[in-house]
Amino acid sequence: MKTNAIETKIKVILENKGFTLIEALFAIAIFSIGILAVSSMQISAINNNASARMRTEATMLASEKVEELMSLADYNDPLLGTDTQSDSSANNIYCLEWSALEDTPIPSTKTIILSVRWTDEEAGCGNFDQKENEVSLDFIRANI
Repeated sequence: MKTNAIETKIKVILENKGFTLIEALFAIAIFSIGILAVSSMQISAINNNASARMRTEATMLASEKVEELMSLADYNDPLLGTDTQSDSSANNIYCLEWSALEDTPIPSTKTIILSVRWTDEEAGCGNFDQKENEVSLDFIRANI
């Protein structure tokens, strides 16, 4: 009886030869495709994080300029004039522009429209040949 059991085990061992080369290649190919997909998602996430950082910086610059303009003591300060004003001092990456509309939406108020523009390539303030991004803030200043 023991010989039959031993012979059976030997037959099983001889018949079971493991994975073939083709099966191993298919497994490696499927694994490689999965790894490529994950690396593609990582690259996309890094680019989106950089874009979000620049948008956040632009919003912070716009908020700082709004605070500066709102804190001006004189309602008729030249910085609050109706001509378009600009400031490119922010690392020469961001361009701040603002203009004021008199008596809008009601008399004795100024609506100030402030926008910050930039490109993803940090090409400088005057060079917007690449894709341009913009953050815009509108606020109202009363003549109190």
